[in-house]
Amino acid sequence: MTIISSLLGIVAGISLYVGLLHLLIACGQLKPALHFCFGLSCFVIFGYILALIAEYQAMNVDDYINAKKLVTSLGYAYGITTVWFVSLYTNLKPIRLILVLNSLYIISLLINLISPTGILYSHISSLSSISLPWGESISYPEGTLSSLFSFQILALTSSTVFVFFACHRQYRRGEKQAALTLGLSVAILIATVQHDRLMDLGTIKSIYLAEFGFLSFVVIMSLRLSKDLMQAVKLREQLIESERLRKIAVELERNRLARDLHDSVSQTLFTVATIAEALPRVWKRNPETAQEGLEELAQLTQGALAEMRNLLVELRPNGLVEIPLGELLQQLTKGIQGRASLQVITTVEGEGDRSLSNEVKLVFYRITQEALNNIIKYAKASLVSVSLHSDSQGIVLRISDNGCGFDSDKIPSGHLGIAIMKERAESIGAIFHLSSYPGKGTEIVLSWSTAINKIGSGE
Repeated sequence: MTIISSLLGIVAGISLYVGLLHLLIACGQLKPALHFCFGLSCFVIFGYILALIAEYQAMNVDDYINAKKLVTSLGYAYGITTVWFVSLYTNLKPIRLILVLNSLYIISLLINLISPTGILYSHISSLSSISLPWGESISYPEGTLSSLFSFQILALTSSTVFVFFACHRQYRRGEKQAALTLGLSVAILIATVQHDRLMDLGTIKSIYLAEFGFLSFVVIMSLRLSKDLMQAVKLREQLIESERLRKIAVELERNRLARDLHDSVSQTLFTVATIAEALPRVWKRNPETAQEGLEELAQLTQGALAEMRNLLVELRPNGLVEIPLGELLQQLTKGIQGRASLQVITTVEGEGDRSLSNEVKLVFYRITQEALNNIIKYAKASLVSVSLHSDSQGIVLRISDNGCGFDSDKIPSGHLGIAIMKERAESIGAIFHLSSYPGKGTEIVLSWSTAINKIGSGE
């Protein structure tokens, strides 16, 4: 029995190793029930093979009966764990059907344990030997088959139908590779089990092959589960990275809103408070100057309200996409005019912007916001013009100022505002054009064509 024992020992060792591996994986949070069932089935296979070695080496009828009953019982236990594994693997969970299949195996197992000679035989008179081609011999019983053997056939047939039906459902759901892998491994296992049933019936006399079918099932499905696990881990890492980037983006947006609140509303309200405090004294000395102060106070207050409205709109999840683009731009320019000594002329023509997609509307809003902030910081302008023209053909935005201008061919590398505006425009298929000359101001033109973008999207 040297060669057979060595082969079975190798199969048992592989099953034990794979079982331990998947039980350890089950301790994690990625499909623990699936890996637990598979690991448990591998342990059952390990015990099955050890019992089979004892069966081959039995020297008398009693030893053979005890080993045979253990082998058969572990085979039924494997059928129970495999049904649950297939259910979890294919995500097909007809609980009542699974309980019926398990009941068939449990009944067969109980009959096997209670019967003096097991479920397969009603009587075993003696043992004979089968001589193998390489000179070894194995024990083989001489006896009468039991009619209770039909319970085993029924359980095996029912579970086979269920497994292949589950594979079919999984294949129809689009998980073709997973279904084919499971179907192939189960087909090999069923073929070897059927060979062993023919041996039990006395049709053929050879060594049992189910253990090698178990080995193919263990190896094939372990490789498949490992691949799925690696993909799940990779996906989980991607989700974690996405969540990290989302938190960074949220933090950056909070910082931007806080900065905008400080730069606009806070400073404007501070100026308003200072003017309001000084007005009573100025009014006593010079009413005309105080009247100008009141007008400035009203302008600053309106600007602060507009800025606060803009910030509140941005804080709402759908705030920017619910309001027409024309209204958003008017709120922006009103807020800018209130906190800076600028004259801003805003012109909105057409109603085409109401049908814009949320993505296009958001890009136009952000580019306008960035351009106006740059004008306040760098342009030293006194007059700004913002015009929006939209119709069914597209939309055109023009932003110009009479500031100091700059050489657009010599933009310092640290100034990313213009590059960001260009990237935003390219993301929606819009054309971004900037022209500026020292001492002659700056003009930005952003145009988006409905026809061009329909062609680009394949409509």
